[in-house]
Amino acid sequence: MSNSDDLDTVGIEESIIQKQEDMKAWCPSSGENVGRMMEIQGSDEWYIACPTCGMRWAGGSTVLSDHKRPG
Repeated sequence: MSNSDDLDTVGIEESIIQKQEDMKAWCPSSGENVGRMMEIQGSDEWYIACPTCGMRWAGGSTVLSDHKRPG
């Protein structure tokens, strides 16, 4: 294995470790069809709430966007 191959392997390993660390902060409901539609009283608007972490979005689908846990 050449020095270049070693550097490529190290770079890949570092990328994997960084991705694992980044994912720890993500809500496990990301990408799931579990969002709750909550109507805004006196309006025809709504927001979507994540049942796991409580994050909310204005309008949209019940399939949750990838999101980090608040706080």
